Amino acid sequence: MVISHKLRFIFLHNPKCAGTSFRDALKTYHDDHFNFWGIFYAPYFKNHIDHTHLRLWEMQAQFPKIFSCLADYNSLIFVRDPYARFLSALNEHMKKFQPNIKLLEMDTIQRIGAIEAFILNELTIARITTDWRFIHFSPQLWYLRLGEHTIPRHIVAIRNGHDFIHQGLACLGLPALPVPHHNPSPVDLTGILASPVITGFIHEFYRDDLAYFAAAPALAPMLTTPRPPAERPPAERPLAEPAVPSASFTIKVS
Repeated sequence: MVISHKLRFIFLHNPKCAGTSFRDALKTYHDDHFNFWGIFYAPYFKNHIDHTHLRLWEMQAQFPKIFSCLADYNSLIFVRDPYARFLSALNEHMKKFQPNIKLLEMDTIQRIGAIEAFILNELTIARITTDWRFIHFSPQLWYLRLGEHTIPRHIVAIRNGHDFIHQGLACLGLPALPVPHHNPSPVDLTGILASPVITGFIHEFYRDDLAYFAAAPALAPMLTTPRPPAERPPAERPLAEPAVPSASFTIKVS
């Protein structure tokens, strides 16, 4: 999160939505005494939380004065197609917290097996809510709405190219700035969307995100979900197509 009290704006950092790149470009504007980056103990929650990607309820509880500024300050958040964001979150999580799962060295069938097991055995609602290591899988509505109220003033959809960066800067009244791409995903995981377990989880867990974006004319066009290999034009397909049986899934609570 970047806060400029002088210019009266707040940039809200939605995980896997170009936040690190944009934050780095805006860092000279940050003038709050707290640097919203890193994992710290939060007495209110009696837990360590990720202060880089504060969900709205966490911000309201831990930083009520900053949260109150959202009513008067200009504010911006980037959002992303839930399918593409989930694949990026997988890359981030495995790279940081499960390096034994070497996605880069696997073929598509092996990746599907590893990610299906991760979804079925580890990716629970309880962990996403309370374990900061799973923050990147948070629904995007947790950064957009509290109750019936949408909090950020400007919600900009990430599309191909850099137009969303220019749009975001303009929303904050800032001049054009170079925004290099930080932290790119190391592995193209679109092939795992051949798995009904994986696509079923994304569709069900992020159902509210998908509905919210689909209902917003400015955001709906970003919902061009990555296509699994079998649905791509022949020139874009890998040499071997995975054969994945039908499967079902259940979102685990704990």
